[in-house]
Amino acid sequence: MNELIKQLLKQSVALELNIGDLYQQFSVKFAGDYDFWWKLSIEEMNHAALIESINDVFLTENLLTLDSIENQINEINEMNRLIRKHIESFKFETPERSKAFQVAFEIENSIGEYHFELFMTAQPNSTVMKIMQKLNGDDINHSKRMLKYMKENGIPVPSSTE
Repeated sequence: MNELIKQLLKQSVALELNIGDLYQQFSVKFAGDYDFWWKLSIEEMNHAALIESINDVFLTENLLTLDSIENQINEINEMNRLIRKHIESFKFETPERSKAFQVAFEIENSIGEYHFELFMTAQPNSTVMKIMQKLNGDDINHSKRMLKYMKENGIPVPSSTE
């Protein structure tokens, strides 16, 4: 079980860092949206640091079930592959602004981010959970902030939200 937890945490950190890298890339490619993308990128990096900081606690406290760990590892691995693919493809081309937001919205609603949000909003059952929830604060729901920003700035929203 400890090896699975270590693998889950490692992949979770990688997921947050990959998302942060993609958003940094968007901040450079879309100067008009720089502040928006940069802030999200920093928040993703903070998520990675939070996960890293509680590594030992996950190993000593039973915060996750074996079943959820195995499912999440597979889902997170798939999301990491998808995000790295986007990072590579956007290195050499600048997508349309709306495409960048659609990709980001899809990521934020992905199962990996969804599970992270569920974990962050779960009822606190330990000191670590309380600390993570307090530190995470308003970072929790990026997709809502993204939709709000898109609407305010005339960027087409994905049809699945209407």
